[in-house]
Amino acid sequence: MEKMIEIIKKFFAENEWKYSFHEKDKVFVSGINMGNVIGDVRMLVFMEETSYTVYMILNSKAEEKNYSVVSEFLHRANYGLKDGNFEIDYRDGEIRYKTFVNFANTNVSMDVVGESIFVGAVMVEKYGKGLLKVMLGEGIPEKCIEECEESDGGEEE
Repeated sequence: MEKMIEIIKKFFAENEWKYSFHEKDKVFVSGINMGNVIGDVRMLVFMEETSYTVYMILNSKAEEKNYSVVSEFLHRANYGLKDGNFEIDYRDGEIRYKTFVNFANTNVSMDVVGESIFVGAVMVEKYGKGLLKVMLGEGIPEKCIEECEESDGGEEE
């Protein structure tokens, strides 16, 4: 795990990305400004002995009355994704994108680390505006997904 922690620190340093590392909990804390209506997205990287998980967490939460339509939107977005998935916490409406990397018995390259960190931001960028429309009750999940996927040529990540 220590070697992987150093690789992730190096990735952040080489990309001039501000972060903090909480040694006790083995968690990296950072964020990214999406440069649009989504605003800031919080990023957490949880280190385990042979894996790590990256979460990109939206600042906005779904209201309980919209959980079902938000869930439908997220399920439609997740269909076909290869490098992670969206999740909603039914306790408080938190929405996040999760990426998992197993590094047991493997030398993980900086490219893999970069992909595991950037893919969440890319997915939030791709689906974020449609998700916000659904969260505000201003969009139908199926139509919002179509708009999100048409805007980037419909390519799956």
